Amino acid sequence: MAATAATLAFTSRKADNAGFFSSAPKVDIKYFAVQGAAETFRYVMVLGGCEWTESGWPLDFKKFSGPASLKLPDGPCPLFAAAVADGTLDCNLGRAPIVTIDGKETFGQSKTIERYLARRLGLMGSDEFAAAQIDAITEHVRDLKDKYNKAKGVDKEKKDASVKAFFTTEMPEFCAKIEKALPPSAGGPALVGKSLSYADVTLYVFVVDYFSDKAAALAAISSCPRLKASVEAVGKHPRVVKYRAERTNIAT
Repeated sequence: MAATAATLAFTSRKADNAGFFSSAPKVDIKYFAVQGAAETFRYVMVLGGCEWTESGWPLDFKKFSGPASLKLPDGPCPLFAAAVADGTLDCNLGRAPIVTIDGKETFGQSKTIERYLARRLGLMGSDEFAAAQIDAITEHVRDLKDKYNKAKGVDKEKKDASVKAFFTTEMPEFCAKIEKALPPSAGGPALVGKSLSYADVTLYVFVVDYFSDKAAALAAISSCPRLKASVEAVGKHPRVVKYRAERTNIAT
């Protein structure tokens, strides 16, 4: 009886929140004018039909000499330094990005923002199990990103060979594992269920936007038909096409 009551209580809460988690919030972003850690949740908003405002702090890469330089008033990004100094970024430990939702609540951590917006915009699947599958795929992608960062983080003498090995061997092999781990197809290009989701967005941004060698990244998924179909479907979505055409003020 207790389990049944708990189930009913959960169902009731889910029903009460249904309108909230299918509505587009008003989002304001504070971040550098780069793709960076904000790009995936920008795409989440694009796919979810959510407009947003953004500060887009200019970043002078010629003055950048490490993370500490960002906090200097006359450093590569004076607006970021000012936001750190006045406490604007305290909710994210003095880091960016942060978002303010509906003019009320402000929080940081890019992955938290991604998941919040994906839930709010209906991009986390049709139920909690689908949401878990979507979340798992995004974590697989993050594992692969860590492998790439490890590959390019070796000594300069070995970096070229290490990165080449990543694209020719490590990434294709890992993507093949992700392909095998996907839930059964619902008949369309979506990685989970019938509709494009946060999982598809995460994969797309990683493959298409994250690497400087775009061709090598795309080649690495060429033997993974479902991953390839997902990336192509996101790239052809009208809102994504429009966003990419207008994204001239966001540096890579």
